[in-house]
Amino acid sequence: MSAITKQTKVFEDDTTEVSDRSMVKVYTTAGLGLIILLGAFLRFYELGAYSIGNTYYAATVKSMLTSWDNFFYAAFEPGGSVTVDKPPLGFWVQAVSAYFLGVNGFSLALPQALAGVISIPVLYALVKRHFGVFAGLTAALVLATVPVTVVTERNNTIDGLLVLTLLLAAWAFIIATETGKLRHLLLGAVLVGLGFNIKMLQAFMPLPAFYAIYFFGSKTEWWKRIVNLCIATVVLLVVSLSWAVVVDLTPAENRPYIGSSSNNTVMELIVGHNGLSRLGISSSGPDGGNLPAQDDGQGFGPPQDGGQNQRPQQGVAPSINDGQVGGFPGQGSVPQDDGQLNNFPAPQNGGQPGQTNFNDGQPDGGGPGGDGAGGGRNSEVGTAGLFRMFTEPLATEASWLLPFALLGIPLALLALGWSWPLNDKFIGLILWAGWLLPALAYFSFTSGLFHSYYLIMLGPALGALVGITAWSLVKLWKQNHWLGWGLLLALSGITVLFEIYTMSSYPDYAGWVALICLAAWLAGIGLLALRTNPLVRNAAITLVFVALLTAPLTWSIVTTLNTNPNVALPASGVDSGQNAPPNAPNVTIDDENDVILDYLLANTDPDSYLVATLSARQAAPYILETGRAVLTFGGFTGSDNVVSVEQFVEMVYSGELQYVLGLPQQKQEIASWMTQNCSLVELPGVSSLQSDFPSVGNLPGGQQGQSEVLYDCAS
Repeated sequence: MSAITKQTKVFEDDTTEVSDRSMVKVYTTAGLGLIILLGAFLRFYELGAYSIGNTYYAATVKSMLTSWDNFFYAAFEPGGSVTVDKPPLGFWVQAVSAYFLGVNGFSLALPQALAGVISIPVLYALVKRHFGVFAGLTAALVLATVPVTVVTERNNTIDGLLVLTLLLAAWAFIIATETGKLRHLLLGAVLVGLGFNIKMLQAFMPLPAFYAIYFFGSKTEWWKRIVNLCIATVVLLVVSLSWAVVVDLTPAENRPYIGSSSNNTVMELIVGHNGLSRLGISSSGPDGGNLPAQDDGQGFGPPQDGGQNQRPQQGVAPSINDGQVGGFPGQGSVPQDDGQLNNFPAPQNGGQPGQTNFNDGQPDGGGPGGDGAGGGRNSEVGTAGLFRMFTEPLATEASWLLPFALLGIPLALLALGWSWPLNDKFIGLILWAGWLLPALAYFSFTSGLFHSYYLIMLGPALGALVGITAWSLVKLWKQNHWLGWGLLLALSGITVLFEIYTMSSYPDYAGWVALICLAAWLAGIGLLALRTNPLVRNAAITLVFVALLTAPLTWSIVTTLNTNPNVALPASGVDSGQNAPPNAPNVTIDDENDVILDYLLANTDPDSYLVATLSARQAAPYILETGRAVLTFGGFTGSDNVVSVEQFVEMVYSGELQYVLGLPQQKQEIASWMTQNCSLVELPGVSSLQSDFPSVGNLPGGQQGQSEVLYDCAS
């Protein structure tokens, strides 16, 4: 062969190789694009159409738009008397969205939906970095379709923002591990610290995995790794606690009461309500006693009437922002709802258009212990134990592919073998297994306070490990056809059977989902048993993954199309609002409340408090309807000591507060003063309502402790 002929052949081979690489890139880009579009559909379809979301958080955002102080502290109500029970960063993002788009269901859920969609290509890039395109695309597809990620990122809870922040932190730690550069390690620490300011200690769940990959994988000297991690830890703590320290150093009379804390400090909130109570350990309450972990839904906490750590306010109520409710400080008016929320669709609970639409969360054919549309969801998180994640109600949230991912960890170790120093793939396995396994153990065995939507924390690691398992199976199949085939048969078969069993509780879907899963699985496994050409082999692998993904994708679609979601505590599936825990409803503005609201608007000064209630649950609808300040005696659950009886009386005498909705039974001193000094306001259709609280003495007008009746304390 002549030199010219040889050169021509080499050129043709190079051209063919470049052409093949280009086609692979095109197919990869198209595949990732389709996955992102699927994830965007699941998160954005009818986003915010059915409700404003969790009213506690929604009212907080509306209140934050009334002043810079309320914005900084994340005050729950426009009067600035008490904060939300979370740090502010996630709500700052929501407030910016609401400033431009108005306070409505779409604007409040938008940051989470965007974060969820962005997380998909981020996870793809992280997994691809170590395990290639196929594993990356698989991980992205799983994350796009995990039901708990879909339902949580369609809501105004802030966990979707946290997950994206932690994925970016994972990227920074990976780069730090590969390059040994301190600046990337510090960037990772900063990002985790920002996550702490979104959801406090929940942000630390993957932190051991982040530290482990740097410690075991960095190419720098051992002593330098330890020093760098110590420096990063200092940065992490500084960023994490920056807001908390500023708030706690501010005199209590110059800031809101720290909601759900026992001593009016953010530090105690971190350790107590958002720390020990999540582990099932009781925390010390305001009366010096021990309290059970508070409910983080919309229910009521335990009575606390010691009143020893009341907020010092020098006898006066917080300012009402000079009456400029609804305008962002220094920026003019806000495109909100003018207190009417008329841009919302008709309520799904029998209310009228223009009312605030909040799901009442009461069982209706399903619910606790029922067997209605929810298919046997008998509690929100089930019973602690080894099989909690594999039984309802949590199995349908995040566990569809969990057997495949867990069994894939030892499989990946087999495929990787052992080498020292650890290679990049081993580092990737440590990262994602170190993220999933501790979080999975916590959610399985904790007796503390958590909600099913917290399982969104499993989504990235679950997707990554499914992708890694797929990579491991392909590698083992190439090394030994029958070994790889047998392992795929076992892992995928166990997972498909688990998915069919889980779906069997939902007869409307079980039959056809099982048919698709089994048919696709049998066809794929059968074709892979043959030594066929690459095209048939790829089609067979696709069929196996169709079998694995049919059930979770179906459940995610059902979640997206659900017109009756549980917006107080997001849960996947159909009509989840009917199956909300009875202690976690959003309160609605119904006909009786409309009568009260009209009376309050007509008989109170716009610069004063509209009304006082025991808990944030009762106050939120009035804040959302009017943008007015609404005092809560007990903060989120009614158990905080936001104001003392002396402060309450001073507010009444000064004209800042006149009306109280219901008798605050958990605040014995205030309730006793009200029985002696407040008169019942007779309103048609209201005075006959029954109490949510036990009676404390005879009230004016002969009523007994009714929660929805109105009392005039300045008459």
